[in-house]
Amino acid sequence: MFENSYEYIIKKKAEGDLLFKRIATIIGYAVFFFVLTAFVLALIPSLFIPAFILICCLTALLIFITWRFLCIEYEILIANGDIVITRLYGKGSRKMIFSSPVSSFSEIGEYDDKAYEEISKLSLQKNHICISSLSAPDVYYALYEDEEGRGIVYFDAPERAVELLKKYNAGAFRASAKRTNNQAKGN
Repeated sequence: MFENSYEYIIKKKAEGDLLFKRIATIIGYAVFFFVLTAFVLALIPSLFIPAFILICCLTALLIFITWRFLCIEYEILIANGDIVITRLYGKGSRKMIFSSPVSSFSEIGEYDDKAYEEISKLSLQKNHICISSLSAPDVYYALYEDEEGRGIVYFDAPERAVELLKKYNAGAFRASAKRTNNQAKGN
């Protein structure tokens, strides 16, 4: 990989809303299968075997088409002073959800309790959440402003990504209380 670029992928953990959606989807698949099977059995019992095979194929097709939207990953690329975040659906399709020069960020910092309090006071028009989990250890945020208004993007940032972000916009970094305490202790 080049010295001025870094690319990494974050897999979204199945928790909270995503876990609920996955459970509801699995229940929906089962209901679809059993309701369609009962309907065919009641309507034309003599053709049950071919219809059952067709129902199994339709259920498999439904799962193939919809399950990928519940297997989400984020690809984050920092290169040549730009950050591009793409959402990957089941490794089959992708959608770019955020792109900006790092130098356009007004503030970059580690997301902690103090940052939460400050951010909750702001009026933001856009909110991009690109993290694996709310409990992930290296969650960062970046405030930006564009023609549509002020926004924020949350993302997981390994050490190498933080180094590049600091390289391209050191003035926007907010000191984290956790990092400041670790540096004071000599860690």
